[in-house]
Amino acid sequence: MHRALSPLLFLSACADWSPPEPDATTTMAITGIHTLPTTAANDTSGWEFPEHGPPDVQPLPPPLPPGGTSGAEATSSGSWGPMTDPGETGVLPATVELAALRIAEVLPDPAGKDGGPMSPEFIEILNYSGSATPLAGLEIVARAWPVLDADDLGIADETLEAGARLVVLRYAQAADLPDPAVVVDEHGVTAAFAHGDGLRNADGGVLLRAEEEDGDLVIFGAAQPAPWDSPDGWFGAPVAAPGSGVSLCRNGDEDHDDATDFTTCAPSPGQPPQEEADGTTGEAANDTTDGTTGEALPAEVVIVEVLSNPPGPGNGEKALEFVELLNLGPGDVDLASWTIADAIAEDADGIDPLLHKSGDGGCAPATCLAAGGRAIVVGNAYTGPTGPGLVLVTDDTTIANAGLGVHEAVVVRDGDGVVRSTYRVWPDPKAAPDPSMIEEALVRDPLSADAPEAWTFATPTPGD
Repeated sequence: MHRALSPLLFLSACADWSPPEPDATTTMAITGIHTLPTTAANDTSGWEFPEHGPPDVQPLPPPLPPGGTSGAEATSSGSWGPMTDPGETGVLPATVELAALRIAEVLPDPAGKDGGPMSPEFIEILNYSGSATPLAGLEIVARAWPVLDADDLGIADETLEAGARLVVLRYAQAADLPDPAVVVDEHGVTAAFAHGDGLRNADGGVLLRAEEEDGDLVIFGAAQPAPWDSPDGWFGAPVAAPGSGVSLCRNGDEDHDDATDFTTCAPSPGQPPQEEADGTTGEAANDTTDGTTGEALPAEVVIVEVLSNPPGPGNGEKALEFVELLNLGPGDVDLASWTIADAIAEDADGIDPLLHKSGDGGCAPATCLAAGGRAIVVGNAYTGPTGPGLVLVTDDTTIANAGLGVHEAVVVRDGDGVVRSTYRVWPDPKAAPDPSMIEEALVRDPLSADAPEAWTFATPTPGD
């Protein structure tokens, strides 16, 4: 049954959602948080898993218990704690049952400003077991949020009932935090915190943890290093990044720790996604005739073929180089504002726009690439075959900075400057397979990560 919304969050299953207006006069921020190790904004090679340990934080206080101060006392810091110290009775407090919890929904890139007063990021966690579990001891490790535990969020004394949901919202500014920051109702627990670093939009991950034990996880957009790729972690390719205004939602009840666990959906914090509530697909839609948001479906575009050393004499090679892109979907994407470069730096020399030359990508406008469609990127002096698909051209005779060197990277960014796909962004760009002596294209499985073992030589097939 579709449940009513909590007072903190209001969302129609078929419309945009907006959190309530915050009361800026009584807000608190998490300060001094131990943040995850950071990488350069243009580095998509992965992230280091943080060591276990409590962050140095100023915890948000939980709300007053029902009836004001009955059963609780105000501490010197202004937070609320139990009247009885468990250490005095010799009874240790109960801690979270990690196996009962699964990541149900992640919204890394809300429509509007990420972490804004009306567009917080959020992670939703479902207690799918048949029993309630305390939340004490729970840790949430999400790239690039700080490592958060139940104490940080003010929920260490709360219990998540069977079938209930814990929603954790990130606001960029303390003044935008709702008051109270923690709400407990019939749907579960909602906790908000403020921090300047938001979830990664194109290459993120979320892991639940307690003490030294790892629990449920999701990886999206790009492969991650250990422990995500360990036998006890994530299996196979990551989930496609969901795109702006679209959530990743758990797909059914089974848990495989792979990309089949999640699908795209309209944001529904604190409630089942549309698929669970009324039997529809749960995917975000661009059809406004039925009350959906009108947001475009996300599209995952990947480099699948690169020819940097074409057959023939060297003086004609630059006119035959190409890069092939594949849109994995589920939506169409306009590549008009996208760029291509031969280095990972945001200010690399020779960054080129993608302009329409010929062909049809299967959608409008001319630079649009439909889900499942292929496009090749060439210099405007290109003389090779183009295949049946979309042909995009740079604004000079070659691709990027004077064409592609045999060991140079290829980096494709969207209109927001976010890296969407790469080739040869490796620790050792000269690693095998080495095209310097083999006049063939390098191709890869579109679901594999940009790593040496993913690429193999093949006869060039531009656009096919």
